[in-house]
Amino acid sequence: MAKKPVTRIDPRKELSPYLNHEFNQQKNSRKSQAKISASLSSLQAERRRSLRRRLGLIMSVSVLAIAGLGYYISPLANISTVKVIGASDLPIKGIVKASKIKASDKVFDYLFQQKDLSQKLSKKYPEIESAQAHLGHVNQLILQINERKTVGYLKDGDDYRKILSNGKLGSTAITWAKVDQDKPIFVGYNKATSLKEDLNLFNSLPKSFQNQVKLLSGNTRRKSQVILVMKDGNVIIGSTVTLKSKLKYYDEIKVKAGKNSLIDLEIGAFSRPLTSSEKKAYGVS
Repeated sequence: MAKKPVTRIDPRKELSPYLNHEFNQQKNSRKSQAKISASLSSLQAERRRSLRRRLGLIMSVSVLAIAGLGYYISPLANISTVKVIGASDLPIKGIVKASKIKASDKVFDYLFQQKDLSQKLSKKYPEIESAQAHLGHVNQLILQINERKTVGYLKDGDDYRKILSNGKLGSTAITWAKVDQDKPIFVGYNKATSLKEDLNLFNSLPKSFQNQVKLLSGNTRRKSQVILVMKDGNVIIGSTVTLKSKLKYYDEIKVKAGKNSLIDLEIGAFSRPLTSSEKKAYGVS
């Protein structure tokens, strides 16, 4: 009987793919575990850094809050001096008194009461449009006063009072030396109603013409009459109703009339030289 052929199998060769697969899996697993471990370590380190930053921030805020509270309740936070800036003709002591600021008050309280402070001062002094409080040195309070624009001056006896942009009069009288010579002077206005009417008329005129006006006189023969003394020495008489529409004739008449003339735009439009008494009455030299 013939022998059957015997096939020899190398177990290692047969198992090699499986063993290699297992080895690669273990190798990859170890790499993945190493990567995961490194990621976890990095994440933990980042968390520790984030925690330290948060703790540092909390500690800093807490220290600042405690220091601020300590300063606020200490005498160092009490107002020691008040400095007023921006009030050209107003009494400094009067402004401080009207603000009701006391030495026992806290500096920071007024930094958050700007609106209330402005209302108090504007009520007492029409010249003040707004006011802001600022911190100077440790316990100095600075009051920044913002004044309303001055559109003219009302002659009040020997002194003058500002006519403000809102139509109100300034609270304090000033001398001629403090009057802005570029602004018009309102003379002879004993009634508030006539002053308001002429002021409204003046404000409605062209800006180029306003700049030529030196004086407005309330000493008129009729309520509707308006008298303007110009910087060039001419005097204009007009009607509050028609003056604005007749100003288009002024330049042409002025050229023909020359200096120190009375230009009548009230009824019609004509001119003549001023008399000596008129020059004296209107302050024209």
